Amino acid sequence: MRRKFLTWLSAVIFSAFLMTAVLVYTQYSAHVEERAEQLMSTRINDMLDFLRHTEKAVNFLSSANDTSTQDRASAVAEILKLDPGIIHHQEKLQGLCNRIGAEQLAITDENGIVEAAVPQSYVGLNLQDGDDIRPITTQQDDGSQMVAVVSEQDIGSMQFAAVDRLERPGKIRLGFITRLEQESRAEASLRSDGVKLRIGDQGTIIVYRRGVRLTQATPEFSDTELLTLPLGKVSELSSEEGNSFAYAVDGNGFRIIGLVPVKEVHRAVLRTVQLTLASNLVLFIMMFGVVSWLLQRIVLNGISSVNETLMQITEGDLEKKVEVRTSEEFEKLSNGINFMVDSLRSVGEERQFQVKRDLKLARAIQSASLPSKFPAFPNVPEFKLCATCLQANDVGGDFYDFSMPDDKHLRFLVADVDASGIPAALYMMRAMALIRTLARSGGSLQDLIHEVNRELSEDNQSGIHMTLFYGSLDIVTGDLIYVNAGRVHGLLQRYGLPYDTLSDATPNPGIGEDINAGFRATSMKLSPGDRLFLYTAGVLSNNSSTNIPYSESQLKEALQEDAPEVADVLRIVRTSLRHYNEGENLMKDVTMLCLEYCGAPSNQEELEFTAADSQQAVDCVSQQMEELFASPPDIEAVQNAVRSVLSVLPPDRNVRMFSNCTEKRMDLQLSFAAPPFNPLEQLSSLPVDETSYELSVNNENVVCLCKNLT
Repeated sequence: MRRKFLTWLSAVIFSAFLMTAVLVYTQYSAHVEERAEQLMSTRINDMLDFLRHTEKAVNFLSSANDTSTQDRASAVAEILKLDPGIIHHQEKLQGLCNRIGAEQLAITDENGIVEAAVPQSYVGLNLQDGDDIRPITTQQDDGSQMVAVVSEQDIGSMQFAAVDRLERPGKIRLGFITRLEQESRAEASLRSDGVKLRIGDQGTIIVYRRGVRLTQATPEFSDTELLTLPLGKVSELSSEEGNSFAYAVDGNGFRIIGLVPVKEVHRAVLRTVQLTLASNLVLFIMMFGVVSWLLQRIVLNGISSVNETLMQITEGDLEKKVEVRTSEEFEKLSNGINFMVDSLRSVGEERQFQVKRDLKLARAIQSASLPSKFPAFPNVPEFKLCATCLQANDVGGDFYDFSMPDDKHLRFLVADVDASGIPAALYMMRAMALIRTLARSGGSLQDLIHEVNRELSEDNQSGIHMTLFYGSLDIVTGDLIYVNAGRVHGLLQRYGLPYDTLSDATPNPGIGEDINAGFRATSMKLSPGDRLFLYTAGVLSNNSSTNIPYSESQLKEALQEDAPEVADVLRIVRTSLRHYNEGENLMKDVTMLCLEYCGAPSNQEELEFTAADSQQAVDCVSQQMEELFASPPDIEAVQNAVRSVLSVLPPDRNVRMFSNCTEKRMDLQLSFAAPPFNPLEQLSSLPVDETSYELSVNNENVVCLCKNLT
């Protein structure tokens, strides 16, 4: 910035000088009007440059003073808030004024009475409304009024600031010496320099700013006539005293007009040319040197250093200090910024502590709203259930829930709010409360999901929605009905087989996406020993150091590990995720629920054999049924069904049989080794009575037999 500024400044100044010199000498023999234009334009442009640079410097000083004064007044208010007792210690007040560079300090109550001040003589005075501390009045004992005023000399060189007290009603008013700015403005004023604004011996320069004349010169022409002159060209004006050449230029809010008598142009053209070239050369060199040195020394170096430090502060480094001491103003600015940053750091630390405390409380409230006692329903042996919710942040939008509205049904859900942080937590709490309320009112799953979607879709200006798996399990029959709104991921493990993806034949939209959306339920049957594992999208959103997401195939591979209880399933997945993340925190919220259907208490057996040894399987089934006093016709019917299915298998085919017998029902599952084979397609007729039997293929190479016992 500095090099570029100096390059352009030198180029502009010296280009202007060279152009002036060339034009003067080449137009020496030209018309008088052209020579008059050269004479006046050079002088006027010099004046315009001078005004531009002077006003820029004055405006900068004024802006710096205003900012520093107000910042220091605000800093005093913060100090008084943190240490209210300082108003009772005059030495501390005087020291505070010395540190911030204030000449006067007045601290008033809500009635305008000065409680503390520097100098102390102002204490007890009644400060009238205003943004400075003058005039100050008080009542004498005899009832007369005493007025204390700052001298006019001091008033002209002081800058005042007032702010409200933070610890109680009242005002804090400060006065600062700003003689440098006042002196700069006085030097920039043109009202008293009319004699110096000359062109030649008899010509003059008139400066207007926004239509107001700044010079004291009183030409023979009216302001209206002068302000309507065309810009950038010489015009000839007539008066009683003779004709004059006039030339007008606009720039930076100024209009500068030069007037030169025509007769003087004819007489002094040669002398003017010489003087103009010489004076312009000296002026350009001096202005370049002075302006460049002043701006670099006082402005550019300080601004660059302040900007660099402020950039580091805005990036979060609140320990950084501004140390620019090249001038009194920059020193005060540095002190003000440093004091402000110290205050911000203190406030930020307090705010950060409060936010952490609030988030910790919010997390505790959110966790308390989720069921946390496992195993769930320990006195109900028909199923086992365990769930967990791992938040990536202090609070999140994942949740789960389960309940038994009656002795026969289990209702459970897993949900994932498509948001994070506080908005997700608020949405989650509202959704959970709504679902629990609607669940107590009864009704089907579809009706409940429709109502939840309608309530959460109305006035959903934030656009947040969620995925929801809501299921209802008949713990006696194993019939499962569920609605998967959006897509909560699920894996199903049939007893003795690997986990497989839970497919939805009827995909549904997410909750909150469309108020008129329709939702369809899916039904399936669980057999004793089957497990359902539900998990939110956060499981597949966690990345390794290679930034590759955790996949469903990796999840299935982890679930191949032996897990005697449903809680072990969740532990295995948590361990796998932690190893994949290399011990880092979770990237997204993770919620998991594992449900194992056990069925009614029964006599269970598991047997492995070859198809050629079918009698071993028949004897095992017969013994189970006899122990529960099943009728001979039922025993014979099941025996015939087992023999028929095994008879069509190759003799060397390995078979795994799981049988579960209760007083009312016999469930039998036969699974065969690869290659794929469906024995029911090989039977000419099914060896069952369809009124009391259910014989079906549940999966490839898996045959299920269900018989209601009489």
